[in-house]
Amino acid sequence: MTKFNFAIPAILMISLLTLAPLANAGCGCSAGTWDPSGFLNSDAGTGLPSQPIQSAQAEGSQESSAVSSSSTQNPPDRLASYPNGSIMKPMKSVSSSDVIIDASNGDGYAASHIKNAIHIPSKDFLDSNGNLKGDVELSRLLGGAGLSREDSVVVYGSAESSGEAQLAFLVLRHLGQEDVMLLDGSLDDWKDASLPVEAQETIIPAAEYIPTARPGVIAEYDYVKSGQARIVDVRPFVDFGKGRIPASTALDPANVIKGDKIKNGGDLGTVFSRLDKDMPIVVYSDDYSQSALVAYSLQLMGYEAAVYSWGDWQAHEGKGDDTDSKYVKLGKT
Repeated sequence: MTKFNFAIPAILMISLLTLAPLANAGCGCSAGTWDPSGFLNSDAGTGLPSQPIQSAQAEGSQESSAVSSSSTQNPPDRLASYPNGSIMKPMKSVSSSDVIIDASNGDGYAASHIKNAIHIPSKDFLDSNGNLKGDVELSRLLGGAGLSREDSVVVYGSAESSGEAQLAFLVLRHLGQEDVMLLDGSLDDWKDASLPVEAQETIIPAAEYIPTARPGVIAEYDYVKSGQARIVDVRPFVDFGKGRIPASTALDPANVIKGDKIKNGGDLGTVFSRLDKDMPIVVYSDDYSQSALVAYSLQLMGYEAAVYSWGDWQAHEGKGDDTDSKYVKLGKT
């Protein structure tokens, strides 16, 4: 894995020094716990960034332009760009034999959804405290919706909210669903491709869902504590500053998305370039949809990635440690 070692330009260093008191005051972090060299999109060994730093407004404008030109059409090699692209389903390969799950929250399903899709909102996988429900309760939910372990399943979510479909995907994988994929696109993409939609609710007969829990999808406290995995924190940066799991690395989940889709393999490779594929990864947050979004993206790129709950860590350890971690700003593409 290539290591980066470059100096920060003088102007950026002065800016960091100017803002440092505010950062420390706002997050309660001790000095020396940040990693100012943790920027990607750099030329190794040159000591200089490969691209000039741009304002957020300019970067957002460029990204919006890119999205508008590509949101309705997938490049032919998009799925091939992922080492593990088999967990993503091209829209036009969805067949009538697939059970389609709309995992969106809110009222979107009632207005319009993919024809014959059943509705299992991703929030239904969580209890009132935002924790994942137990395997028995999850299995009853899926069986009641008409799902069985033998079904070929395709999951999608709304364009407005990232992580809904990814959470449903990981829950199904955790329970032992073998044939489950994420749709490569949202309902808007489906409509833009002139594929069939409807507003009428789809109800299929209840089925018996017999789970066989698969290890390595939902991480547990003892495993996280053991140090066997690289820990990635995808909470807001201010929360990372106040306390986190020791030796964890911060990652902004927005960096894996472009428009309403997960970035292609080349771009994700840049985002994840500091992560070692030989070491399993645990992604945690206080929002399962965000940790699921990043964990699924990692799986697309061939990483072994599980999700974990910040709330569970707090239940065992309290606030967390803020002295042994680094903030790594993963480069945008």
